[in-house]
Amino acid sequence: MPAALSSSLSSALSSALSWLVFGLSCALVAAGGALGGADPVDAAVALGFTPLGAYLTARRRGGAVGPCCLVTALGAVAYFADSYALRPGLPGGRWAAWVGAWAWAPALLTVGGVLLLLVPDGHLPGRAWRPVAATGVAATAAFTVVAALVPEGPDRPFPVEALAPVREALPAVIVLLAAVSLACAAGLVVRTARAQGERRTQLLWICLGAGAFVAGVFLPAVTRLPAAGVPFILALPACVGVAMLRHDLYGTGPWLRRVLTLGLLTGALALLYFTVSGLTGAHVAAAAAVAVAVEPLHRWLRRASGRILYGGRADPETVHARLGARLAATSEPAEILAAVADAAAEATRAAYVRAELGAPGEPLKVAERGTPAPLGVSVPLRFQDEVLGVLGLSGGDVRVLTPLASHAGAALAAAHRAAALQRSRTLLVTAREEERRRFSRDLHDGLGAFLAGIGFTVDAAGNALTADPERVRGLLTQIRTQVAEAGSGVRRLVRGLRPPELAQLGLAGAVEHTAATLGAGGVEIDVTAADVSGLPAAVEVTAYLVAREALTNAVRHGEPRRCAVRLGRTEDGTGFELGVRDDGRGLPPEAVPGVGLTSMRERVEELDGKLTIDAAPGGGTVVTAWIPL
Repeated sequence: MPAALSSSLSSALSSALSWLVFGLSCALVAAGGALGGADPVDAAVALGFTPLGAYLTARRRGGAVGPCCLVTALGAVAYFADSYALRPGLPGGRWAAWVGAWAWAPALLTVGGVLLLLVPDGHLPGRAWRPVAATGVAATAAFTVVAALVPEGPDRPFPVEALAPVREALPAVIVLLAAVSLACAAGLVVRTARAQGERRTQLLWICLGAGAFVAGVFLPAVTRLPAAGVPFILALPACVGVAMLRHDLYGTGPWLRRVLTLGLLTGALALLYFTVSGLTGAHVAAAAAVAVAVEPLHRWLRRASGRILYGGRADPETVHARLGARLAATSEPAEILAAVADAAAEATRAAYVRAELGAPGEPLKVAERGTPAPLGVSVPLRFQDEVLGVLGLSGGDVRVLTPLASHAGAALAAAHRAAALQRSRTLLVTAREEERRRFSRDLHDGLGAFLAGIGFTVDAAGNALTADPERVRGLLTQIRTQVAEAGSGVRRLVRGLRPPELAQLGLAGAVEHTAATLGAGGVEIDVTAADVSGLPAAVEVTAYLVAREALTNAVRHGEPRRCAVRLGRTEDGTGFELGVRDDGRGLPPEAVPGVGLTSMRERVEELDGKLTIDAAPGGGTVVTAWIPL
């Protein structure tokens, strides 16, 4: 059976079983209520937590919280069994009382202990809580056994006389259970205090419900009123429901919104139908009114359900719709990033939102909303496993940002490429103008000065030609020296444009010449070149300069015995590869890239290539460059 089909069947089965448990709990409570007389606390526990457990288990949310809530279905069993046992004249009353004695304790103690450790994610807060959870489970089991089997007057059916001495340990078990409950409650309070943003609000609601639940468990013993604790017990699932509805706990907002909208729409249309039908007596007119009103009423109720669920925050679906409309209407990188920042501010109501496009520390574009403040929550902006930037808030829930960042991924990728292209153009123009400035300075201060000096010397020689021939000979010698210096200046300018050895020897010959020069100190350097003819000039210059810089770094800093250089086209002919490997001591882990390494990377990336510097197996360094052709 395919894994996907097996997973689908397993999910459907768990969903069906969870809702079946909830349905049986409702049926047992209804049947017990018809019989009457039992402790209503058991029924309140069952009806309060089994729907929550069924929902979480069916939708695979909350981890172990759902199954723990389903355990409270034992409270419905205990309620029905006790009601049956208290009804005189019914057969099997003692058996029912015995079943009730087994069922009530696990339902109540699971909620008051372990469940407080697991909410809201279904995982223990840490390894240190494992002994607490294990102690709670063991103490609950021990208390259940004592409550069901240890003799205590006539109300204990089927007592085990041999376990009578165990009853002396019951106070210790109760104290242990109380300690576990207090520890679990204290852990919940600590987690709430440490949480931030939306998660803290969710946990605050759960803390409020947990306090009311504990009070509801002990209130009947104080007031002698069995039903006094029911509202307090129901406060915990009610508070969890508020956290789910208003603060998107377990990501239930969209699903609950659809259910709420459908329920409100059904009720409103039924009310409209019966109202029109009662006023006019015409069912056709009532049906027509319903048909006309269904679409506008649906839109209005959808907005109303969003306000009910999300309160002051914007509806995520509305935020995504508005973001999509803005992204479709613009192609400017700054406007696309601004749209994402606006959507994040609208969805979270954060005091400060900052969206960056580009590498950390060197963003291409930045969009800010609100007053600058330290960022408490951030998520990467990604598209197809490529990190494009980061979206951060001064406070909030990361689960709100993640779908928003994913929704804008494609548009941000286009914006990132456009901004990177603009940055490249700016750098290209800047580099070109800087190069022109350098040439202008070199021509004016160097070659220009030499030529002006030659002109003055020629004039002086012309003036002294008849009067002082010996001086003319000296001036001619000076002119020759100046011409030689001017020629050297021209060669320096040419060298700045393109390495002369590359122009004279070609790429392979220039690399071999550099290897021979650097290897004169005793380092053995092997050069392997294959199919390097006909390369674009930019690729040749970049490959030569990267190879020269890599070899120079290896010889000067790595202390190698042998270096190997390989260069040539890739097998598919779409790129050019250069590799320089040495067996030296390699780069230290804490090494910071200097000017040489940075210049190599920048030269390769200017041609849309990729440069990697890794440690070689067995020691040394490997520098690999790939340049597209």
